[in-house]
Amino acid sequence: MQDYKFPYWGPFVLETKVEQEFIDILLEKGNGSRKKNLDHRNKLAGMMDHEYYYEDLESWFIPKFTWYVNFYIDLLKSKWMPSQKIIKEYSVTSLWINYQKANDYNPLHNHEGDLSFVIYLQVPDEIKKENEEMEGVHNNSGPGKIVFNYGVPIPFSISGFDKLPETGDIIIFPSWLTHYAHAFKSDVERISVSGNVVLNYGLLDQ
Repeated sequence: MQDYKFPYWGPFVLETKVEQEFIDILLEKGNGSRKKNLDHRNKLAGMMDHEYYYEDLESWFIPKFTWYVNFYIDLLKSKWMPSQKIIKEYSVTSLWINYQKANDYNPLHNHEGDLSFVIYLQVPDEIKKENEEMEGVHNNSGPGKIVFNYGVPIPFSISGFDKLPETGDIIIFPSWLTHYAHAFKSDVERISVSGNVVLNYGLLDQ
């Protein structure tokens, strides 16, 4: 087969993994928010019954999450946009947990701030099996997938991509990037965490 290069074009979306210890903490704190009924639905686009906000982020979340923000920024500077302005620090303006059940979904939307992210804490195997069984049945990405849209669909261009997430996945992306999540029908619960980040720009000697 002839070798070729595929020059991806569009916003910088980072996909990597989080360690199990971080997942466990997010689940523990998220279940605590659920018990307290820290309802966050009035701030969100999702068609879900169980979405709750986290508390006291500075004491436990920020120390764990800083590495991932720095990783994104370092890659942005070294591989993607070398002319990017210096980023001095960041703040997480919101953090919430989603307990997605059968027929729940997220419509097309974007977020506030500079960066957004989603971390998948629990993705049951039933969703993957359902996706495989439904492949080609309907003209869409498939049940349970997250879909990112960029620009206007035109011939010979890429205007988005989709992914069936797995437990431990983290996706970091520009907050303005529109995205949505398909529903699934399996009688299971998928758990994810989402949040928004504001960046503070400045000069190196400040």
